[in-house]
Amino acid sequence: MKPDRLLLGGIALLALAAAATLLVGQLAASTWLAAVLVWGSLPLGALPILMVHGLTGGRWGEQGRPLLLAVLATLPLLVAALLPLLLGLPALFAWTLPAEELSHLVRNKLAYLNPTFFILRTLAYCALWLWLAYLLSARRARGEGMHAGGLVLWLLAVTFFSFDWFMSLEPEFYSDVYGLMLGANMVAAAFAWILLLGAREMEAAARRDIANIWLGVLLSWVLFAYSQYIVVWSANLPDEILWYIHRSAGVWRPVSVVSFGLFFLLPFLILLSGHAKGRPGWLMLAAASCLLGHVLQIGWLLLPAFDHDGLWQLLLLCLLTALSGALFFALYRRRHRDQGRAAREVRYG
Repeated sequence: MKPDRLLLGGIALLALAAAATLLVGQLAASTWLAAVLVWGSLPLGALPILMVHGLTGGRWGEQGRPLLLAVLATLPLLVAALLPLLLGLPALFAWTLPAEELSHLVRNKLAYLNPTFFILRTLAYCALWLWLAYLLSARRARGEGMHAGGLVLWLLAVTFFSFDWFMSLEPEFYSDVYGLMLGANMVAAAFAWILLLGAREMEAAARRDIANIWLGVLLSWVLFAYSQYIVVWSANLPDEILWYIHRSAGVWRPVSVVSFGLFFLLPFLILLSGHAKGRPGWLMLAAASCLLGHVLQIGWLLLPAFDHDGLWQLLLLCLLTALSGALFFALYRRRHRDQGRAAREVRYG
C-alpha cells in the first residue's frame, strides 16, 4: 500500500471509529478520546522539538529529525480521530446542558464554553498544527523568527486545547498552569518515543544530548504538576479540590502513583546517571517506562471526569489505545522507512 493510501485509509478508519464511539455511549466516547490523545500527544510534542532545533541547531536534532518527522506524519490521524467527536459534544461535556441545570460558576463561563465557539477553536488548533507540520516537514520554516513565532503559537494552541478538551470536562475547575503541564507531558512523551526507537542508531554524543534535554523537560513537567497541586491545596476551594478528589478515589489513587513512578520517577533516576545516559539499553528502558506512564497519565487526567467504573475505563483505554496505536505505528513505520530511503538517495545519488 502506498503511503498516501495508508494515510487516507487511516483517516477514514479513525473518523468512522470516532463516530461509532459516540453511538455506543459516553463510556466508549470518553475512552476513545483518551486513547487518541495518548498517540496524538506524540506528533504534538514533536512540533516544538523540531522548532527548538531550528533555533539552536546541534547534532542532537539532526540525529532525531527523521524519527520526529515520521512521528509528525501521524498528525492527520489525530485530527481525523478528534473532529468527529465535535458532533457529539453533549456526550462528553457537562457545559452543553441547558443553562438552568448548570452551576452559577459554569454559567459565567458560557461565553467561552459554548458549542459554536468550541468547534471554531478546535478547527483553529488543528489548522495551526497541520500548517506548522507542513512547514517543518517541507523545510519551509526558515529563520529564527519563523521557529520562535511557531513556538509561541504552539504553546498558545496547546494551552487553550488543554482548557477545552481536558479541563472543561469538569468546568468548575480551573488551573493557570494546566496547559504548561500538558505541553511538557507531550514533549516528554515525544522524546521518549524517539529514544525508544532510535537510541541504538544514534551517535553517543547526540544520544546524551537528547537524554539531557529530555531530563529537563521531565523536571519541567513535575514542577508544573506540583505547582498546580500546591496552588489548589493552599486555596482550599471546594470546586477545585473536587478535581483532585475524583482522581484520588477508587482505582485512580493507585493509578496516580504508578503513572508518576513510570512517567517521571524511574526515567528521572536513570537519567541522573551519566553512565546510563551513554547506554542505549538504559535509555530505552527509561523511554518505555515513560510511555507506559504517559498512557496512564492521560487516562488519569481525563477519565475520572466521567461517572463510570474506573477499572472498566482503564481496560477499555488499554484496548482502544492498542487498536488506534496499531494504525499510528503503521503510518509511523512507513514514513520512517521513506525518510531513510530518501536520505540514502541523497547520500549516494
